[in-house]
Amino acid sequence: MIGRGTIVWLALAIVAGIGLFQVSYRVQSLEDELTRVNRQILQERDTIHVLRAEWSYLNEPTRLAELTQRHLALSPLGASQMVRIEDLPLRLPALVAETTPLPATDTPAAKRGRLPSSSPPPPLVAEKKAEKKGTVPFSPETAEPPPTSIADLINRTSLPQ
Repeated sequence: MIGRGTIVWLALAIVAGIGLFQVSYRVQSLEDELTRVNRQILQERDTIHVLRAEWSYLNEPTRLAELTQRHLALSPLGASQMVRIEDLPLRLPALVAETTPLPATDTPAAKRGRLPSSSPPPPLVAEKKAEKKGTVPFSPETAEPPPTSIADLINRTSLPQ
């Protein structure tokens, strides 16, 4: 009769053999994966090296200057293109109202209220208040013209003494 101790040791040896077998196959698969990843790393390094070489070629100053001359109409800044800051106007000139006809009001979109009608717009709130107070609202005709230079602005402005 086989002793109980022998059966326990035999079972432990079989479990240890199966465990060792699985661990060895797991290690082998991990080593294969490591080899594959190292190959990919080397390929990526080679690709990066090639891309850096191509980038340095594409950004070569002489090549870029030649492409600029061929495709762009750039020239150095001329003296006639420079102005003094005093020569610049302080404000943009008033926009001229365009006389474009309004869209037709008999279209379905205009009937639904999506397009403006040809009737004049209602008076502004500021104009209504000015009429009630008896004051004259601001008008570009009555106002003095805007200063044309910084020197003109300084001459018009008086500081309190």
